[in-house]
Amino acid sequence: MTRSSGMGRTASAFWNINGVSRLSLAEDGLVSSALDMNQPEEAYGARPDAWQPLLAGLTLGFPGWGAGLRAVELATGARFDAAWAQGPHRAVKIESVPAHLLPQGLADSPLLKREPFVSYLADLGPALGRMRRHALELALAHLDLREHPLALAALAATGLEAAARTRLRDELTATHDRYLSHAHARAEEDDDFVPAWRSPSQLSFRRAAVFGVLAECVAADLPVGCLPDIVSDLVAVVVNDGERSQEFRMVEYLHAAALRSLR
Repeated sequence: MTRSSGMGRTASAFWNINGVSRLSLAEDGLVSSALDMNQPEEAYGARPDAWQPLLAGLTLGFPGWGAGLRAVELATGARFDAAWAQGPHRAVKIESVPAHLLPQGLADSPLLKREPFVSYLADLGPALGRMRRHALELALAHLDLREHPLALAALAATGLEAAARTRLRDELTATHDRYLSHAHARAEEDDDFVPAWRSPSQLSFRRAAVFGVLAECVAADLPVGCLPDIVSDLVAVVVNDGERSQEFRMVEYLHAAALRSLR
């Protein structure tokens, strides 16, 4: 977006089936404001409040993702109406643009001057496994699950015999299902004046996601340091503006850069 906004303004709305979303606004080569549509109060960028005048009256987030498209309309003058959806579209081949190692705002982070980030930067590709373990441990700490017996068992599951591994995976999956059920049951009780990431239902949703990831790791039966690609599954788990969240974002972006380096 920084390149496409070099002579003006660019806006984008993104969401996927996992509820991961981002609404971004870039102007004159810089990301002015970007935010998770489920937590719009946590915007970041060169001017974090740049989206605010355009979001008045819009309810962002699940299940109303269309509000993100409306915000893009307001920001750019584009119109995503029926005529646009049903009409012809010009296809333009765009040559691949090399991605920056780190996005705006992270390239000069003090985190890069301490371990393990110094080691990650020294050799990105081989650090993938360590980054995934790092991301998982940050998620567990963020949700006060680091000492949970099932979490500890999952992190030490390497070498378990097949039957024990299956039992552990099933226990993790059942715990995921319980938290997910609790989240749906509590959703109507959420307080509109409490940040979404602090609400009881969102906390249960995020804990469910972590136990789902742990079940995936146990089922994969990979050696220590070779966890499956779980970082994207944890993006919506570590949320708020605290130090742990900032550390997770750094791991997330370095992990993406490491994947690019291996292609």
